[in-house]
Order: sequence, then structure tokens, then C-alpha cells
Amino acid sequence: MSDSFFDKYENSLLNFVVGIAVIMFIMFGAGVLCPLLILLAQQFIGEFTPKEFGTFFLVCILVMTLCIVVPNILIVRGKPIAAKINLWNIYFQLTCYSLLLLLFKHEYKWLFLSFVSFPLLAYWLMLTTKYKAFVSFYEALRKDPVGFREKLLER
Repeated sequence: MSDSFFDKYENSLLNFVVGIAVIMFIMFGAGVLCPLLILLAQQFIGEFTPKEFGTFFLVCILVMTLCIVVPNILIVRGKPIAAKINLWNIYFQLTCYSLLLLLFKHEYKWLFLSFVSFPLLAYWLMLTTKYKAFVSFYEALRKDPVGFREKLLER
């Protein structure tokens, strides 16, 4: 096994903290975005009944959860290309928050839109070498599990 992971990155616990923080910030941003998008639709379509609002909310949350969980499972399985899906998810969230900024009319609009900080933080952390080390760790582990573990024990 090549030492490419150990040559490029310093293996530390901070890598995993950053990786988990990225996932959490994406989830927080999506969790706030879903009800805001439903409120925006309600602004244009008309009032939803509580049952309709709950149904739309459940569908929206399920779709966003799958879009977050599946790529991160793939990353842990050693597929680094799935990190691009996280990036697309962040771009989608930022686009939706921009749309809300332009169209949403609510008394607490600026309070709701302050949650745009979550996808921005996730994007900023994704650009760090700690996140790249987090993704590369699982990729190297998948390529040669036995050799990687031996090198990990040596260090």
C-alpha cells in the first residue's frame, strides 16, 4: 500500500470532527429550509390546512434527509465522489435561501434567513484540508483495508 494518505494528510481526530460538522451543518440548513419553502409556497398558493402542511413538510424532510444521508454513507464506504453531492446540496440550499430573500414576505424574514449561515459554514469547512483528509481516510481504507490499518498502527 502506498503511503499517499499519510504523506498528504496528518491523521487526527480533528479531521473527523470537521467531517461530522459538515454533515450537521448541511442537515441544520436543510431542516430550516424545508418549512421556509413550504411557507413560501403557502404565500403564493394560499393557506394550507394543518394536514396539507404536515404532508408537504414530511415529504420535503424525507427528500432532504435522503439527499444528505446517502452521500455521506457513500463517503464512509470509500467513495469520495459523493462529496460532490454534498457540495451540490449546499449550492441548492444557498440558491433556495437567495430565492427566499427575494420573495419571502414575513415579519421575521431576517431571523429565518440568518440560518443561511449553516450551509455557508458547511461550504467553508468543505474547502479545508481537514475535510479532504476525512474523505481521503475512508477512500484509502477502502482501497487496502489491511495495509492501511497496519500503517495506521505504526503511526
